[in-house]
Amino acid sequence: MAKTPAGTAGTHGAGNGWEPRPPSPKGHFLNTPLAGPGTYRAISYTATVTTASEAVIAVDDPRQPDVLAILRRHLAFCLSETPPEHSFALDAEGLLDPAVTFFSYRDDGTVLGVGAIKELDPGHGELKSMHTAAEARGRGVGRAVLAHLLIVARSRGYRRVSLETGTTPGFAAARALYVSAGFLPADPFGGYHRTEDNTFYSLAL
Repeated sequence: MAKTPAGTAGTHGAGNGWEPRPPSPKGHFLNTPLAGPGTYRAISYTATVTTASEAVIAVDDPRQPDVLAILRRHLAFCLSETPPEHSFALDAEGLLDPAVTFFSYRDDGTVLGVGAIKELDPGHGELKSMHTAAEARGRGVGRAVLAHLLIVARSRGYRRVSLETGTTPGFAAARALYVSAGFLPADPFGGYHRTEDNTFYSLAL
């Protein structure tokens, strides 16, 4: 459940158009252009879930009502675990930062998970807003979103992906997921500061 420091999000007015940031043309990526410029979708694949359904991870608009609902649950969870001054979860407006690419995981159209990646510099990305709906936990949704974000990071030529997350037991599942994917404890980055409420991980690509 990645978060970001206060003050780093972009500011988009409510009337501004939303266009997803396309991935780098370097290498293979899971996003393919649709009819409209700036519009991307993910190639469908059968996710590692307990059902045999087909799920799609795709660039999405964080202002969509069903996406907003899961983002609000994510923000509420983060604030229930971490003091506000040390909680850096992004709301929908923050996820409209041009440096952020936001994805949703949909199963038969239902949003079961979300995640995002922010470009810190041409070789460094940050994971953000990782959240799985409570009813879908234990089905591999978070792992699938994480794998997708790492594919996007590699396609852009990033050399490293980092994240900040919480230290309480409520974040234990998230920390275990990152460690299982090869992330290692790391120093603060991107304006963060280490506190008893914040911990950091990084993965060399």
